[in-house]
Amino acid sequence: MKRTSILALAAGLAAGLALPGGVPAGEKTQRPLFTDGAPPGGLATGITASTPVTFGAFAELAKRAAPAVVSIEIEGAMPGRDDMPFFFGPFGRGFGEPGPARGTGSGFIIRADGFILSNNHVVENAVSIHVKTLDGKAFEARLVGRDEATDLALLKVDPGKETLPVVPLGNSDALEIGEWVVAIGNPLGLAHTVTAGIVSAKHRGDVRPDGRLRYADFIQTDASINPGNSGGPLFNTRGEVVGINTAIRADGQGIGFAIPINMVKTLLPQLEANGKVARSWIGIQIQEVTPALATSFGLDRPRGALVASVVPGGPAAKAGLRDGDVVTRFDGTNIDKDEDLPFRASTAGVGRTVDLEVYRDGKPVTVRLKLEAMPDDDRVGRRGRRGEPGDDDDREGLGRGGAAALGLTLVPVDEAQLGPRGRRGAPLPEGGALVARIEMGSAAARAGLERGDVIVQIDARPVSGPKQAVAALEKTRPGDVIRLLVLRGPAKTFIAFRR
Repeated sequence: MKRTSILALAAGLAAGLALPGGVPAGEKTQRPLFTDGAPPGGLATGITASTPVTFGAFAELAKRAAPAVVSIEIEGAMPGRDDMPFFFGPFGRGFGEPGPARGTGSGFIIRADGFILSNNHVVENAVSIHVKTLDGKAFEARLVGRDEATDLALLKVDPGKETLPVVPLGNSDALEIGEWVVAIGNPLGLAHTVTAGIVSAKHRGDVRPDGRLRYADFIQTDASINPGNSGGPLFNTRGEVVGINTAIRADGQGIGFAIPINMVKTLLPQLEANGKVARSWIGIQIQEVTPALATSFGLDRPRGALVASVVPGGPAAKAGLRDGDVVTRFDGTNIDKDEDLPFRASTAGVGRTVDLEVYRDGKPVTVRLKLEAMPDDDRVGRRGRRGEPGDDDDREGLGRGGAAALGLTLVPVDEAQLGPRGRRGAPLPEGGALVARIEMGSAAARAGLERGDVIVQIDARPVSGPKQAVAALEKTRPGDVIRLLVLRGPAKTFIAFRR
């Protein structure tokens, strides 16, 4: 079963690191960063997205864009990333050796007075950051702000009286699959390497390069990128930056991922002003609406974000949002899939009141909700390891219809059955039926039900124990869609399958 996304509680995001030569307390930058893109227009490549691409056009783009692309060298206590198959990580020598660790990455200048965009993982834990331009100029950079959740970092160098070359920020939403793109960066220490490819896919939200990224909506490209390309720009053929190269698939060739520049532009003002991103919070746990779940809820097609549980006392609970609601619009924007909601909700603004359109009991309902600041807590939403259910004489399913026909053996829920690992500190549920055994290949197993899950609802009706669960399942017929609400560790999730 696809992973359950968490909007409930998330870790507090770290503020910008204090580096040697950083900004004195209270110092302000000279003016806000661009909120609607960098300088308008592309570079004079002579081509558009709809005209034939020639090698001469690529050469012109590289010639004009490369001066604003920089190589980044860091020193500091940088952890290795060899165990993270998607993540670029810093490339260089010195990791695991005596003395300071060193690494390299890429970045690009977005304002002539020295503001540079890169990846957080390139510079996190750095003691010093050095930037080199195409013409050999070297600068010491300070970290203005960073955001671990989206892997962004904003740097600043002091160019003195010099006006640095910049690249414009484009519109990543306008990218088409199959459109040509160009990557420029510092792969494997080879500064200002230029590669070209196409947009292979968009909206890759199920990719989590290092397990820490919370908000992902990657552009996938087959433009050749390697360790050291991290933080470098991905250009469209008009010379506009449409993404920040961030990750690759180590077990595949020609599969790279870039952060869409529209996501970056949303966060730039906060990174400059505060050094971090203050996120708003709904207070719900969501999951994907599968075809089976869409049928069970009466939706015309799989769409929206399914509310698996509502955090007690949170904004959603105060607004009357319920388990089983399907959020289809947020603040006037359609939510086509569950991955669309987290980033929009987190950047809508603390204290704002927004309208959520939800599908409830077969009809649309509008819920007004006041967003609150995201708590600095990471405890809710992690899947716990469950205790192993033991033998129990009071089990339902073996030799019976209902649960047995679905390949399930159900037992009562008690402390001994769940075990401390299964609960992870969560209170013991009232009622419910614990899945003690599930046949491999059964419809329920294929839909994602697991041994150790606690069934608390069947088709929106509460389950008091195994006998009630079996009775409810016996009423279903072959071909019926069955919807379960299950407790897995401290988190709830909906599972639907056809009998």
